[in-house]
Amino acid sequence: MYRRDFLKLAGAATTAGLAPDALWAAGQQQQDSQKPRQRKLVLVRLKGGNDGLNTLIPYHDYETYKTLRPTISMPQHWKKFEKNLLGKSGMSLNPYMNKLKPWWEDNNVAWIQGVGYPKPILSHFESGDVWDMAARSGHSNKGWLARVLPGYQKNLHGIVLGDELGPMTGKDCYAIAMKSPEVFVSQVDLFKDAKKHTNVNNPALAHLTKIQSQVMDASAELVTKMKHPRQVGQGFANSEFGRQLESVAKMIINGVSAPVYMVELDGFDTHANQLNKQNHNLSYLADGLDSFATAMKRHGHWDDVLVMTYSEFGRRVAENRGRGTDHGA
Repeated sequence: MYRRDFLKLAGAATTAGLAPDALWAAGQQQQDSQKPRQRKLVLVRLKGGNDGLNTLIPYHDYETYKTLRPTISMPQHWKKFEKNLLGKSGMSLNPYMNKLKPWWEDNNVAWIQGVGYPKPILSHFESGDVWDMAARSGHSNKGWLARVLPGYQKNLHGIVLGDELGPMTGKDCYAIAMKSPEVFVSQVDLFKDAKKHTNVNNPALAHLTKIQSQVMDASAELVTKMKHPRQVGQGFANSEFGRQLESVAKMIINGVSAPVYMVELDGFDTHANQLNKQNHNLSYLADGLDSFATAMKRHGHWDDVLVMTYSEFGRRVAENRGRGTDHGA
């Protein structure tokens, strides 16, 4: 399944309510009819609620935008705006994201606006749960990927560079949350030792042992392939986000079979002093994605990888008194 075909399906899912199972099954059906290839989905969570209007700037309605955002609107440099126009959309790409423009021009990037759910929740935690579970808060204890991945393959389903499994939360989904593959591999022996010395007659410890065994089974392949990995090459920024994406790239080029990876960029909750904060974060985002896509292309994996960014909600159109924006749909 090529990237454009996946995006068409994703667009249908957004507008017509196509279930995740149907979306993944469509991709799997097409994959089964061709030579098997290891497709990858890389999720990038923009934590805090990214402001869409300063990400894609309304070029053709700039005066209204400027009136509602007198201090946090992007400066009116028309030449820059024209240079960053995204086709006939009337939207101009934030200049701090210039590294993504060539990828868009080559049909490798799509911007999907207006994605949400009825009666949006403006709590970070509750709205984050809605996106993770694809259900109203409290209506499901399984992430949307945890409902799909167990039927896709049986061993390692996903890897999170962070603390929360998010959409891969669920007892049948074998996903691992870690700081980095190097740290994980170095600590695997601790799990083995703990398992040897656990009293299985203690129900609580027996339960922990079972979880440890599941982690060990799911991670066996990761340990084998990441003990002496091929290196990705230069280009990634020396930042937390850059290192996360470099780790994902390294796992993919070394043949780790997990179909889903997840990373996170924090700092988008811009209630005050938004302009500089968000611009810097968008710069980190664009730089990281450019480096990741370049590495995937260099190593021959780009046609098998789809990257998706998302945030728990957007921001309000009008700025607040703190030169920022408050939570909005």
